Amino acid sequence: MLDLSKMNAVRWVKPGQAWVEPGAKLSAIDRVARQSGWEIRMYPSTYRTATIGGFIAGGSGGIGSITYGQLRDRGNLNAARVVTLEDTPRVIELRGDDVQKVNHAYGTNGIITALEIPLGPAYPWADVIVVFDDFMTAARFGQVLGESDGLVKKLISINAWPIPGYFAALKPYLPAGKSAALLMIAEPSLELFRELVREMGGTITYNTAEAETSKAAPLAEFTWNHTTLHARSVDPSLTYLQTLFHYDADLKLVQHFYEYFGDEVLMHLEFLRFGGKVCPAALQIVRYTTEDRLNEIIRYHEDKGALIANPHTYILEDGGMKQVDMVQVNFKAEVDPYGLLNPGKMRGWMERQ
Repeated sequence: MLDLSKMNAVRWVKPGQAWVEPGAKLSAIDRVARQSGWEIRMYPSTYRTATIGGFIAGGSGGIGSITYGQLRDRGNLNAARVVTLEDTPRVIELRGDDVQKVNHAYGTNGIITALEIPLGPAYPWADVIVVFDDFMTAARFGQVLGESDGLVKKLISINAWPIPGYFAALKPYLPAGKSAALLMIAEPSLELFRELVREMGGTITYNTAEAETSKAAPLAEFTWNHTTLHARSVDPSLTYLQTLFHYDADLKLVQHFYEYFGDEVLMHLEFLRFGGKVCPAALQIVRYTTEDRLNEIIRYHEDKGALIANPHTYILEDGGMKQVDMVQVNFKAEVDPYGLLNPGKMRGWMERQ
């Protein structure tokens, strides 16, 4: 076991970039960066406790992905310094596209000891909740908001009822039976954002930019996989899926799954940029019955053209990658010749032996 939590320094912040140690918490990096007008581009819902090393090694995107895409997109990681597990360890600095050798590799092929990350301009963010009478209107609102490039946003999270009913701390702002959009909108964009809400028939029930709003917990902590956490804290029998839909402005496949599965697979969307287009990713809440039924649900999604990143496996390639990344496997052969780092996690390595 390696504990890197004490390696938590923010070594420097320059315009648009920072050099940090892997144990630095994302919230701590943000506090330092904001002193000079910058902020972290994207982060998971575990922002207050997650470390940057853990996010780069195990994450894929999050709050901010609606603007900046996913972690593996070129430009979202500048450099990584790693220590090898050879007889005589080396320190290697990966820059440019070489960072993909360790990006989202779950610590299988190098000990990350420092990272150079890009930063974005810091905005005053408003947490906003908008509710809708039906889910598909809420989903289409998310798509339109995502494609409204002049409106600056960091989060578009759409939840079909009854998922909002699991958010106890937000209960006053989530009327029963309504689908909800949990959003982060830059305060300078709020005036024209309200126009879009009116145009699409939504109702704003919560806005932290308004003085009379009694602030609850950060909305980010009810989105992405925190949504699953809140649901499972009420009903531990629930599980979830991770799904990516190809671009479709009409959201026809989203609507099909929503109607086909009904109350068995509850729709939860997170909008992001994928290949330059605004697409919904889903972290659906699933009412678990049997493993066979869960696998049937997964197969049905894949047969219809949705991409499932299976969260019910510990094998790296069997989750979201769906294929062996020989760049990562070959790098492991170079820096961890005895296969000591996170053994049993990388199928490409085990098949190579």
